[in-house]
Amino acid sequence: MTNQLDRADIRDMLVVHEAFRRAYGRMPGLVLAVTPGDTARAAVMSDHIQMIEEFLHLHHKGEDVLLWPKLAARATHDLFPALELMEKQHEQIDGLLVECSSSLARWRRNAGASDRDELASALRALAEALTEHLAVEEAEVLPIVGQYVTAAEWHELGDHAINGLPKRKLPVIFGMLASLAEPAVVTLMLSTAPLVPRIIMPVLGPRAFASHARRVHGRDGF
Repeated sequence: MTNQLDRADIRDMLVVHEAFRRAYGRMPGLVLAVTPGDTARAAVMSDHIQMIEEFLHLHHKGEDVLLWPKLAARATHDLFPALELMEKQHEQIDGLLVECSSSLARWRRNAGASDRDELASALRALAEALTEHLAVEEAEVLPIVGQYVTAAEWHELGDHAINGLPKRKLPVIFGMLASLAEPAVVTLMLSTAPLVPRIIMPVLGPRAFASHARRVHGRDGF
């Protein structure tokens, strides 16, 4: 078990979860609002969906590789059923992501009404599965992470997702998270970043996200 001063601080994970809930909760409605044949608007929405999809995939891959094995090796057997459920839910979500990606590719080409409706349905199913998964993780797993995972190990998990994203998307993702986080959590998210990003991202990120959100939502945020 980790000592009190070296424990993982899960507050950044809670912010990430809330960002996913908000993004996927709004996607079906945003897609359905696109006029059939409006390929320009479909392209804007497709870029947004793909960016969040990439972030979610990296987030879950990091948990699969860097978190669940540590907890399985270090925690008590009481946690094993929850870890097994986490893995099964990740598999389910991975399958739904594949369905969404396929539907998204078809819709992006022509913005047809039937493809739009199919994509919205797939996104709705994904949002429901993801919401259920995040609720279980927050109730049964995250509260005990600090007992078994160090702060350094926890930051490796966050760095895995950030380092896997295209560099041009990092300011938007950071700005999205920062829009939901308390200042102390923003500082926590940047604590292992190199000096230059640590200085410029609090300025660049919110601007990049506000611009992105205006294109997607018609306003500066979610």
